[in-house]
Amino acid sequence: MIASLAGRPILIDSASRFALDAILPAIDHLLDPPPAPTEGDAIRWSIAEEDDAWRPDAFGPAGTYRIGGGGFAVVQNEPPSVESFLPGSGITLRAAREAFMAGDFRAHPASFALAAALSGPGRQVLHAGAVAHDGAAALLVGVGGVGKSTTALACAFAGADFLGDDLVLVDAAGPDGPGPTVHSLFATAKLNPDSVLALGVTGWTPIGTTPKNKAVLAIRDRLSVIRSAAIVALVLLAPPVTGRPRPQPLRAAEAMSLVMPSSIPVACRTGSPAELLAVVAALARRVPAWRLPLSWDLDALGTAVRGIVTEAADRLRRDVPRPGPGAAA
Repeated sequence: MIASLAGRPILIDSASRFALDAILPAIDHLLDPPPAPTEGDAIRWSIAEEDDAWRPDAFGPAGTYRIGGGGFAVVQNEPPSVESFLPGSGITLRAAREAFMAGDFRAHPASFALAAALSGPGRQVLHAGAVAHDGAAALLVGVGGVGKSTTALACAFAGADFLGDDLVLVDAAGPDGPGPTVHSLFATAKLNPDSVLALGVTGWTPIGTTPKNKAVLAIRDRLSVIRSAAIVALVLLAPPVTGRPRPQPLRAAEAMSLVMPSSIPVACRTGSPAELLAVVAALARRVPAWRLPLSWDLDALGTAVRGIVTEAADRLRRDVPRPGPGAAA
C-alpha cells in the first residue's frame, strides 16, 4: 500500500489485515488517489500484529529510547506496542491486538515515528490543528486540552476543510518556496464528551476511546479533509470567555513563544531545537498571528476563524509584488 504525505511516498507493509484496518481511518485520506510507486524519497512503514505472548517489556520501561544508527523507539506497555524509526530503514510499528484497538493508537498510529521521519530542516511536526478556506489555512495552536479539536471541527462544520485537530506537519518554506504550508497527518479527532454534545456528533460511532475518555472520530467520510494548504494565519487559542470570541492581533515574538513548545520531535528529544527555532521564526516572520479566546458559541467560533483566514489571505494577496515591465508572463 502506498500513501503520500507532503510529497513523500510512504510504502506501508502489513501482514495483518486487522492491523491495517485499525490504522486506515486515520490515514486513508493520504491514499486517494494513490501516488505512483517510487523508491526515491520513500519512507518504508512496516506494521506487525504480535500475538498475546509478545510484550515489549524486554525493551525496558515505557518511554523513549535512542537506538543505533541515529534512530529511536517509543515503548508503551499498556497496551503493549513499540514504534521505531531508523534512517535508511524506515518506520516499524509492532503491537498486540489490544493496542491496535486502543483509541489513542487508532487516532494517531505511529505518530512519534512519523514525526521523526518527516521532520528536519525547514519541517516540523507540531502539536497543532489546522483548517482551511479556499486553500488558505489557519494553524490552530494551544496547550493540550484548550480546545483545538473542538475548534477544528466547529470550523469544518462551518464549511472549512479539515487538516488536523492535534498533529500536523508544517513546512516553513512551502513546496515551491513561496510560503509556509501545512500538511495533514491524520483524518481523526479526539473529543471530550461535552464537545461531542456541543458539536452534535452523538450519532457518530467512535472508532475508539482514549484513556482520558475522549471519543476518537473518523472525519473523512463526514467532512471535507484535504492533504495540504498554504498557511496564512496563526491562531493561538486562549481559555474561554463569555460572549462572542474576538480575535486580538499578536506580535511575532508573542507568537514564537507560544508555538515553540509544540514540536513533537523536540519534545521526544529526537529533533533539533535549532531546526524548530528556524521553522517557528519563519512562521512568525511571514504569517500574522491572532489570539482567539474560545467560546461554546461554536457558530461564532467558526465565523471568527473564517474571518481571520479571509483577512490574512486578502492581506497576503495585496502584499504580493506585481511583475515589473518586461517580466515574463
